[in-house]
Amino acid sequence: MSGTKQSPASQMKTIDGAALVAAFESGVAWLGVNKSLVDSLNVFPVPDGDTGTNMYLTVSAALKEAEKAGSASVGDVADAIALGSLMGARGNSGVILSQLLRGFAKRLHGLASANPADLASAFQEASNVAYKAVMKPVEGTILTVARTGAHGGVQAAKNGADILGVIDEALRQGEAALEKTPEMLPALKEAGVVDAGGKGLIIFVQGFMKGLVGEPVEPAALVHAEAETALKVAREPMAVKQEIKYAYCTEFIIRGNGLDPEKIKSRLLAEIDGDSMLVVGNENTVKVHMHSNVPGRILEIGIGYGSLHEIDIDNMEDQHEEFEEMSGAENGVFPHSSEKEPYELKDVGIVAVAAGDGVEKILQSLGADVVITGGQTMNPSIQDIVDGIREAHAKDVIILPNNGNVVLTARQAAEVPDIEARIHVVPSKTIPQGLAALLAMTPYTSVEDNVAKMNEAIGKVVSAEITYAVRDSTFNGIEIRENDIIGIVDGDIQVVGEDVDEVVRKVFTEMYSEEHEIATIIYGFSVTEEEAESLADSLAEEYPDIEFEVQYGGQPLYYYLISIE
Repeated sequence: MSGTKQSPASQMKTIDGAALVAAFESGVAWLGVNKSLVDSLNVFPVPDGDTGTNMYLTVSAALKEAEKAGSASVGDVADAIALGSLMGARGNSGVILSQLLRGFAKRLHGLASANPADLASAFQEASNVAYKAVMKPVEGTILTVARTGAHGGVQAAKNGADILGVIDEALRQGEAALEKTPEMLPALKEAGVVDAGGKGLIIFVQGFMKGLVGEPVEPAALVHAEAETALKVAREPMAVKQEIKYAYCTEFIIRGNGLDPEKIKSRLLAEIDGDSMLVVGNENTVKVHMHSNVPGRILEIGIGYGSLHEIDIDNMEDQHEEFEEMSGAENGVFPHSSEKEPYELKDVGIVAVAAGDGVEKILQSLGADVVITGGQTMNPSIQDIVDGIREAHAKDVIILPNNGNVVLTARQAAEVPDIEARIHVVPSKTIPQGLAALLAMTPYTSVEDNVAKMNEAIGKVVSAEITYAVRDSTFNGIEIRENDIIGIVDGDIQVVGEDVDEVVRKVFTEMYSEEHEIATIIYGFSVTEEEAESLADSLAEEYPDIEFEVQYGGQPLYYYLISIE
């Protein structure tokens, strides 16, 4: 797309809200078409490399909000994009992308339309906000691509370029930076790939440009259908079945002038008995979500502030019964369940992320109040984690991400407005770390002391994951072929082989030291109990000083999760 030529008469001097929505829709579609390509660029050749999918789901959520904005103002549309991307962000790549969009909106806020200088400044602010959001920014990633592209856009605007010229130069320099990412990060060079997040950003902006020049990508309906299908795969938080206190989930958008989300929230709290409240937005658009038994009264309050749109009232008792009929499960997934009265909060609640029915049950048995299904193959969104926090109904909520790609999402969820609980993120990157953290908790101890103990506990656990390679690759000097069995120890691929049990034995040799006493083997859905017990018995013969415990996890894609401490 770089190198676009235009005649002076065809120059695009401004972009309004409608044009921004159309361009954004095209960007989403183009990323959707190419998300598998982006997924394939993950350095680790593991089956849950999902950078492209996470970015696609993030911008799909943003587009959904943008289309609801109903405004020709570029500032209002950008604000809606920022809100939608924040709540829909998944994985590290999705969260960083949401921060880029947040910075983009920050610069365009309040503008009816944007000129080339405005757009270039928005690119620059997008980069600034994203860098600040990451605790330890690393060059050679999406951040580098965004920063370099923004610099190109700013220079183009200063040189008199129009809207298309600014984007074209941002793309040109962003693409050049992307090609250099392997020189900045040795892991990329060794794997022979460019940064996946950076590639996803370039593809999205390419689609954005296609939308502006009127080049078709894919019918919007197909894109939306694919996004909705993918989003349904990510299940809601799992909670223990309880009687539903508030039967109606009421959701709507208020549009008006001079709206104050905090004022609306305060009035709803004062006049309505309910829970799971979410009131977010800006002076022109406010989104309201609340569980209660008086949906009509909530609408009456809302209409006092402006016009109501996208009204949705669901009877959660019907949803509950329908789900139980479909699942037949003892403990179901209830999208709108309320476990406790909203003002009878427990002191501390635990929200954990996990994949696998067995792992979920283990976490619950150790004290997790809410288990969000996610991790491998499907990272939960910020909205999923926010919903989990609300389901916990506690004054303090501790979040266990249990996956390295969910830690940043959890931290961003903790900053979402209107969460009344104090949030503590214990950055567990594996299921074994999360289990160790739960075991470290002590009753009748302050939440601060328990968080400190949990952080200390995850640092003492050596974790391993056994899975398979989805492509040929090289990592840490190890040649990896598609379908090889991979042993990952504390985030690094250390063993590659053709037999699962043999890889486990070699991995355990890498993990073991004389001070270790207990090992836990959690087997996945593709492994039988007999196979897991046989493996544990053979390891016990080789390491008689270690006590082995075997647990069913049911996790997908990963044959075994192993910890030793």
